[in-house]
Amino acid sequence: MKRSRLEATLAIAMLILVLLPSAPVQAKEDVTSIRLPIYELYAPAKVVISFAYTKNVTVHVSTLKTSLYKATTSPVQVEFLGMDVDLYSVTVKVFYENINVRQTIQLGFFEGDRSAKGIEIDVTSQGVVFDMKFSVVKQPQFPTAEEMGEVMYQQWHSELATFETRQQQLVSKLSDTSATTGSLAAIAFGICVALILVVFRMNRRVAELSEWGIRHEEERR
Repeated sequence: MKRSRLEATLAIAMLILVLLPSAPVQAKEDVTSIRLPIYELYAPAKVVISFAYTKNVTVHVSTLKTSLYKATTSPVQVEFLGMDVDLYSVTVKVFYENINVRQTIQLGFFEGDRSAKGIEIDVTSQGVVFDMKFSVVKQPQFPTAEEMGEVMYQQWHSELATFETRQQQLVSKLSDTSATTGSLAAIAFGICVALILVVFRMNRRVAELSEWGIRHEEERR
């Protein structure tokens, strides 16, 4: 009797389970997470992400400082523009409704005056989440060929002016030396003439004295 009741209870339970509508089972979303390394880009920096068409696109940006940036979305693209020097954290979410999409996502990096760079990522999923960081820095300034030529010309002109000044100083010193030498030569010449005159007069005086002595000696005889 008890066994009959148990069998009846199990039969009723199975009947209830068969008759009850099946509860919907929610499928787990197939999402691909992509974390990129930190990219250093020259300001202004622009990053463009292109993907298959969808209306479910979101983008979130955070910065270390209060910097100017712009993030725009469309059904096939996300564009981020960082204008100030800062570290930007960008999260992009792209989802498709109940379908896995096989696609090649393209990322383009544009910075300062340098050539654009790009990478491609193959994914097959219902959603894609990008976590990216961009360190935007000031582009270094290098002198142009014209600026370098101008600096070299100014340096050469300065050295030439210095050389001319030194040459003029040397000529001035040589002129002063020549004038001093001429003066000394004139003085020496005058001294020589004076000595000659003195010697001449002394010789003449000696001759006169000798002649007078001879005359005096003769007169005594």
